[in-house]
Amino acid sequence: METLIRTQLEADGVLVATIDMPDRTMNVFSADLMEALDALMDRVDADAQVRSVVLTSGKPTFLAGADLVMVRGYTESAKTATHEQMFAKCGRLGRQFVRLEQSAKPWVAAVNGIALGGGLELALACRVRIVSDEPRTQIGVPEVRWGLLPGAGGTQRLPRLAGFEAAMDLLLSGRSIAPAEAVRLGIFARTVPAAQLLDEARAEARAMHGKAYDVKAKFAKLAQADVSPFTAEGARAIALRHGVSDADFDLYPAYSAIVDSVLKGARLSLAEATDVEMTQFLRLMFNPVAGHMVRTLFLERLRAERELAAPKGTAIERLAVGPLRSSHKPWIDALARLKVAQAPDAALGEGTIDIVDAQGGRHPVALATLDSPLPEASMAAVLAPVGPYGRVLEIIGGDDQTAALLCALAPRLGALPWRTPGPASVLQQLRGATLEEQARTALKCAAAAGAGDIAFLDVAACLSGVTPAWTGGPLTWLWAGREKFVPAFDAASRDAWNRLQPALHRAFA
Repeated sequence: METLIRTQLEADGVLVATIDMPDRTMNVFSADLMEALDALMDRVDADAQVRSVVLTSGKPTFLAGADLVMVRGYTESAKTATHEQMFAKCGRLGRQFVRLEQSAKPWVAAVNGIALGGGLELALACRVRIVSDEPRTQIGVPEVRWGLLPGAGGTQRLPRLAGFEAAMDLLLSGRSIAPAEAVRLGIFARTVPAAQLLDEARAEARAMHGKAYDVKAKFAKLAQADVSPFTAEGARAIALRHGVSDADFDLYPAYSAIVDSVLKGARLSLAEATDVEMTQFLRLMFNPVAGHMVRTLFLERLRAERELAAPKGTAIERLAVGPLRSSHKPWIDALARLKVAQAPDAALGEGTIDIVDAQGGRHPVALATLDSPLPEASMAAVLAPVGPYGRVLEIIGGDDQTAALLCALAPRLGALPWRTPGPASVLQQLRGATLEEQARTALKCAAAAGAGDIAFLDVAACLSGVTPAWTGGPLTWLWAGREKFVPAFDAASRDAWNRLQPALHRAFA
């Protein structure tokens, strides 16, 4: 097995353990990294020369959470595995963190960059946590964004460190915070300049040599007097207080699983509370929503970002911008932030830009939004609003060279480029329709010549906000309910289904 955690034992008994996964830009928890962590803990327990551990990263980030390909595998396993099998498989990391936390030899987390999800949970399991004051460092538990909950102690340690309300805010919003706020909330002991981080962590570790683990000393809110007893009504009220609507509470099971985990795990030992948390995590594994969201909003989205990117070498010299009205406000705002040379050009038609390439060629594009009518033009671009998962630039029709330039422009607008054959906008057709109407429309659009990868239609629909994220997209939703909906299709929809069914099976089965 490749070395995933490098170690250096210093003369004073401090073992510096550096997580550095080969061939990855970021460390993530995988099955191999869990094996490496077990081996590290075995060594720490067995080697009398090791008196403490400083845990850090060999990359600019600390650890960016679980490998969501692995998590997607969990959702697939849940289709056939028993509860006991899933508990053993999915609960491994949480049990590892309980073991690490209770070690007779103190562990100190020296967090040198982004610590999200399982990365933060790893740090929380350490007796002491210090963090670099690097401004780009993000701390958080974003799992709710993919229909999940932090399943390795995050719902239990955060309330015991930061208090109930602060923890619920982080868990239910999935937002990231800066190091200074993490210190203010009691999640970390202090921020440290990056150049001093390891020296400070070593000093913390040495100061605890020979001292037994004291759960009361670690957790400022261990008594959890601020956590109310569990009731179903109380759980819903807590979520509502933190901005979760009644409708979303019902449609996204992660919200209730998070609140239930915190309430039901309160005041238990961390070992017992971790089991409570895993029971709630498995609720999500046995529910299709998490699998749909992970696949569409993470795995397929990453693939779309790679495969829909502009060809290498595509360069934009500047933009000429025609008159824009209030109906083009998303474009006006996006262009104002765009770091590309641009100048107004009154000779252009209203709502039009010319993209000037590196050779001076001009490529006209008609601009639209989800709310504005689609202009009659050979090439149009529909910019969706920014949503919780990003935004989309739908590129409609036109020639390949202009489409490539728009694909190069899209990431600078913070958008995913997605090309459709036209003549109508797919996103505009989906917007405002019922899920059944969206499914039929998406099916016909996906079956059209030049429609591209069907999974990317779901990605675009969810990123743009026209289809609720819990569905995984209109085609994912249709596939899940095909036994109900396909028999009621009209002839055109049935024809599209028959032509597309093999591709749907490959994508979603």
